[in-house]
Amino acid sequence: MKIRITIAVLLITMLAFVACKKKAEQSPNAEISQQITTFAPLPSFKQVYEVLDKIQVRDISAAVPDTLYKTKQEEVRNSFSLGLLTADAVLAAKGRNKSKLSEISASMMNLTALLGLESEVNRLGDQMKTMIENEQWEELDKALDFHKADVESKLWENENFDDYTMMLLGGWIEAANRVAWLIHQNYSAERTKVLRQKGTFNSLVQNMKQISAPHITQQDAYKETLTLLEDIKKVIDNDHEGVYSKEQLQEIITYTDKIKATMQK
Repeated sequence: MKIRITIAVLLITMLAFVACKKKAEQSPNAEISQQITTFAPLPSFKQVYEVLDKIQVRDISAAVPDTLYKTKQEEVRNSFSLGLLTADAVLAAKGRNKSKLSEISASMMNLTALLGLESEVNRLGDQMKTMIENEQWEELDKALDFHKADVESKLWENENFDDYTMMLLGGWIEAANRVAWLIHQNYSAERTKVLRQKGTFNSLVQNMKQISAPHITQQDAYKETLTLLEDIKKVIDNDHEGVYSKEQLQEIITYTDKIKATMQK
């Protein structure tokens, strides 16, 4: 009886050893594990646009850039530009700026097509033209939200995390830039609270660091943008009881302006 028990114990021990060894062989080692990238899904830049409800329409309209943002035709820059122009389009809709919105939306449709998302372009293009002509501002706001979410979802589903990150970066940089500019014009400490987006900017930095494609990471524009993004994060992290000073707003404006200029090189 004792012999049978001993043999059984030995068999169980041997099977456990083999199973553990097999599992260890299948599991990635420490070096490989470090190479596995994890991109964080990011929230909408419209979180900072909540402050626009407290600002007059004419002032919002004045915050829409006079010149349409353009970069050279290159995938990573197209993604960044699309995100940035989406933020401008939402701003133009909230500012009831018909002429600017028409110009911005046309460029957005072109960029969306260049990213290989023609169905999203066709679905929104004609709708937006009609809405702009009829000045259906609330419907336009919803349509822009839908388009933004649709494009982001497609990029995420296709595991195109580089373009996803660059598009979200463009939207957040422009939204932070324009909101900081608006509040700076007529400073209110209370209104600066919408810029306290520590988690988002931390995720943006981490996502940028996850990008590994050499055609992106070897560009000076990428390196400069990442450095400037980390500078913005430092300002965002250094709030004073949830608010920011006028000097800090200027820092946010300066750094975001530099990123926009860097992506145009």
